Amino acid sequence: MVKLCELCGAEAHLHCDADSAFLCRSCDVKFHASNFLFSRHVRRIICPDCNSLTRDEISGHLSPWPPRVTCSCRGTSSSSASSCCSSLDLISTSELSSSTTRKTMVREKRAKAVAEGIFVNWCDELGLNRDSRTAVVSLASFALAVGKSRSARTKVVLAAAFWFGVRNSRKAMTWQSVKKVEDITGVAAGVIRAIEGKLARAVTLQVRRCRVDSEEGWDENDNV
Repeated sequence: MVKLCELCGAEAHLHCDADSAFLCRSCDVKFHASNFLFSRHVRRIICPDCNSLTRDEISGHLSPWPPRVTCSCRGTSSSSASSCCSSLDLISTSELSSSTTRKTMVREKRAKAVAEGIFVNWCDELGLNRDSRTAVVSLASFALAVGKSRSARTKVVLAAAFWFGVRNSRKAMTWQSVKKVEDITGVAAGVIRAIEGKLARAVTLQVRRCRVDSEEGWDENDNV
C-alpha cells in the first residue's frame, strides 16, 4: 500500500519515528532543515518497490538521495531485510483495540508538531528573529487548531495560518507582505487571504466564547 506524505499528499519516501509521520523527500528536507534538533531525527526509508518500511535509516537534511535500500522484495537475505514490512502491518491486537479518542489525539499531536516545524522554517525564510518567530508560530498554531478547514488542502491552510500569525504579531516586522508569504509557501496570495479570513473569523468566535465562559464562571463564583 502506497504511503502518502502527511504534508503535501504526494507519495511518501520516508517515515520519521520521532514525529510518527510519513514524508516525501521534498517535505522531509524542508521540515528537518528547519532547525538543528529536527535535523537529528532518524528517518526510515520506504522501499520504492513494495512500499514497506525498511531498516535503512538516514539522519540530517543533506543525506545523499536516492539511498541504497535493502529489502526482502529485492531478494536480499540480510537479517535487516527480513524485517522489511510496513509498520501498519505490524499493529498488535492491543493497538487495534485502543480507543478512537487516543488515536485522534496522537494524530493531532503529530500534525501539530509537523506544522510548527514548517512555521519555524517559513519564519526563518522571512528573516524573523527569535522573538518574532515565537509569536508568529504561536498565533499560526492557534489559528490552525481553531479554524482548520477540511475542505482546503493542508498546504493552503498552513500558508493561511502562517499569514494570520505574521499579520497579527506585533513582534513581526510590519513590512512583511502576503506576497512574501506567497513566494515562500508556494500558495497564491489571493487564496491565502481568502482562507486566512475564515481562520480569523473562527479565532474571533473562539475568543468570544472564552470570554463568555470566563464571565459566566465569575458570575457563578459571585453567587456562592
